[in-house]
Amino acid sequence: MAKAANRFQTVLRVKKHQEKLAQQQLMRIQDEHNREQEALQRFHADREDALNEKVRFGRARVTDLQTQRAFIFKLSRQIDHQSQKVDEIRRKEVEKLDELTRRAQSRQMVETIDQRRKDEVERQLDKKEQSLIDDMANRQKKF
Repeated sequence: MAKAANRFQTVLRVKKHQEKLAQQQLMRIQDEHNREQEALQRFHADREDALNEKVRFGRARVTDLQTQRAFIFKLSRQIDHQSQKVDEIRRKEVEKLDELTRRAQSRQMVETIDQRRKDEVERQLDKKEQSLIDDMANRQKKF
């Protein structure tokens, strides 16, 4: 029985450790997601500023307009790239959240099995104790 108890406790420790690691990884992914989302918002703001600046030109030279257009095009490409990056990080975040949920359920399942085993051991001990008490009572009746 002691080996079974140690086995469950070892499994529980491992499961808890894995769950903790998954939580830490999820937090890192969420931090990265927030940073990348902020960078995306900055790109959007820069593009909006560039577009608004383009409107302010009354009469402009063609080279200025081409430079402005190239800058806006570059910002648009950066926004697309950053959006893909944010989507990929979000996908990782969802996967890690699913993994964390599975790990928590697994740990709870082992805890439930361990508790049932402990309850069964307790019932068996109670049953043995009761049979000993009954046996002693029967012996006293005979005398």
